[in-house]
Amino acid sequence: MFYLLIGIGAFAGAISRHLLSSFFIKASLYNFPLGTLAVNLIGCYLIGVFISINLNHKELFTPLLIIGFLGSFTTFSAFTKEILIYANTNGIIFAYLVALIISSTCVFSTFVGYKMFS
Repeated sequence: MFYLLIGIGAFAGAISRHLLSSFFIKASLYNFPLGTLAVNLIGCYLIGVFISINLNHKELFTPLLIIGFLGSFTTFSAFTKEILIYANTNGIIFAYLVALIISSTCVFSTFVGYKMFS
């Protein structure tokens, strides 16, 4: 049952990531990866929330929401791919700056989610 819950959550998270990321691609500024930033900020915030609150039925919600959904909703591989593309079009210095901004805001988002509900 544990692995089935992970799979169900992962399926929903991957589809959600694709839909949200696709929406933000249309609103991109200077090829800035807004879609990846949006899904990672939302996902990092939610993992902070889920870690801080005392979820009932953790044997259900941990594999479904945290491991499955958020594990596939947020994505480091898409982040690194988009940073590489950004580096090729805008230069390595700007790519590192974008990577630093995204990484910093995602860690901060997790912290905010955790602190809001702890």
